[in-house]
Amino acid sequence: MTRMSLPTPSKFFILLAILCAAVATIGCKGTPIDVAKGRPSDADIPDDVKSEFDQKEPTGWERFAPENIGKTAKKAVGLGPNQKIGEGYFDEAEKMFAAKQYDKAAKKFGSAADRWPNSILEEDAMFLEAESYFFADKYSAANDMYGELLKKYPNTRHLDATTARQFAIARYWQEKDMAYHRWTLVPNMTDKTQPLFDTAGHACNAFDSVRINDPRGPLADSAAMAAGTMAFKRHRYNDADYYYNIVRTDYPKSKYQLEAHLLGVQCKLLNYQGPGYNSKPLEEANQLIDQTLAQFPNELKDERDRLVKAKAEVRAQMATRDIQLAQYWDKGDHYGAARIYYAQVLKDYPQTPFADQAKTRLAALEGKPNEPPSRLAFLTDWMKPKDAATQSDSGGNADQKTTLAQQSPQPPVGNPAGDSQNQQAQAPSQGPVR
Repeated sequence: MTRMSLPTPSKFFILLAILCAAVATIGCKGTPIDVAKGRPSDADIPDDVKSEFDQKEPTGWERFAPENIGKTAKKAVGLGPNQKIGEGYFDEAEKMFAAKQYDKAAKKFGSAADRWPNSILEEDAMFLEAESYFFADKYSAANDMYGELLKKYPNTRHLDATTARQFAIARYWQEKDMAYHRWTLVPNMTDKTQPLFDTAGHACNAFDSVRINDPRGPLADSAAMAAGTMAFKRHRYNDADYYYNIVRTDYPKSKYQLEAHLLGVQCKLLNYQGPGYNSKPLEEANQLIDQTLAQFPNELKDERDRLVKAKAEVRAQMATRDIQLAQYWDKGDHYGAARIYYAQVLKDYPQTPFADQAKTRLAALEGKPNEPPSRLAFLTDWMKPKDAATQSDSGGNADQKTTLAQQSPQPPVGNPAGDSQNQQAQAPSQGPVR
């Protein structure tokens, strides 16, 4: 900050300025934000940046809007925005933080942020309030406060520190849940470091916050991988596959690439419920196995044999699915559909025992109709519209007339009228006259 020149300052103001600078310097020692190194104030911010933090007071009927009525009420009782009061609260909170009075510091930082909102002071106060909860071992309150900070200031200058704290909290909750897992609706009444309900769910949300708020940060891929591992261990394979796919697609240079591929294959195989259900997991598993074998030719080692066996198992499951579909249509006398699936088994899986079954059954279906006969024709025929019956009758008469016309004798040769008509009718078929 540039020093401002004072016109003919008196000794009293000079001593007062020196005293204030000394107090500010002493109060900054031991705090996460070193004001002596240049914590910016609102006056130091350029106009194009400062406009984001301008205090816009509602006027007129805007004061009674749902989003402003709370501000109006606070201002009416003397608790509205006030920069000097906010700065005073902030200085007091820093001293409490330095004295390790974290609970008191958290409340005071909250008061500072409340008295001067939408400013650099509020951003720092929210971060330090979360830090106070963190060092007080109240990780649930700290994580919530970190989330509020990221929600209001997505590009906060405390982003790296905030995501690192959230990742540490999520990892701690993950280990706690693995050591002693409680049912979701069983409350936590003894350990203040854990949430009241669902420690694993809160850990997963914290990992998501790290990845979403800092997607290109150093912990984003680790957070996605940790969330996937949590879901995998809880047998939620669809959710685990979602997170492993994020690692594979969004972080191609991640150190977890190989692990995400292998675990992704397992998730897809475990998601498959049998030939009577959707075949999409099998198709995706087959594609992912080929991708893994091609992408990691030297890193797989012993996993290569397992992947080859898994691919053979996938093909066997797909063949089982097709042969059962063919048998299903075959039993219902829908021989046209059965032929299609039997032919597909012969084409796609020629080296399997199912191919012999398909070949034998195709030979047995030779000459059989594609669709079964209607067994309820006597109930449905009377429902046909009369127009259809009339058309069928007229069609039969037309066929009969055509047959009679073909059997009728040709006109006599000596009939000049008939000859002229025949010549006129045959003239177009003789081609152009040269």
